[in-house]
Amino acid sequence: MIHPENRRLAEQTSELVDNFQQAMSRIADARSAQRTMTATASAEHGRIVVTVDVTGAITRTEFSDKVADLPYGAIARGIVTAAQHAAAEVRRKREELLAPLRALRARMPTVDEHLPGLTALAGLRAELPQPVPAPLTPPSEREQYSGPDYGDDMEPRRPAPGILDR
Repeated sequence: MIHPENRRLAEQTSELVDNFQQAMSRIADARSAQRTMTATASAEHGRIVVTVDVTGAITRTEFSDKVADLPYGAIARGIVTAAQHAAAEVRRKREELLAPLRALRARMPTVDEHLPGLTALAGLRAELPQPVPAPLTPPSEREQYSGPDYGDDMEPRRPAPGILDR
């Protein structure tokens, strides 16, 4: 015979597991949708068209026949501008996709609310995916590399005298 308080605890646990499985399924669907998410933008009156993926990395660049009328600087600026607009659009799409998941996560009860004392299970809650964005700033505006310098200022090592050296 099951005690009523154990039955209630079993029902709450079952509900918690069901909600967790539904949330995991939604997160998996969102990750799948993110992998294929792209956005496209154009510049220079449609002569340059750039497509980016969810990270903002350029995946396709197209030029119309009239792009030859533009100087190289305008083409370069057009690619950067179109890429930035496409990246902003893909971020908007991503936020739109993830907003319901964030709301679901906020509504989900914690394990402690249903099963006090089982805080170890709280770490199993899924984290929403966070892709790493590609840099959209020009190289001249990025932070310079500050690692070790292996330039010509190093003295070459002379080998130590060996047994066969006289």
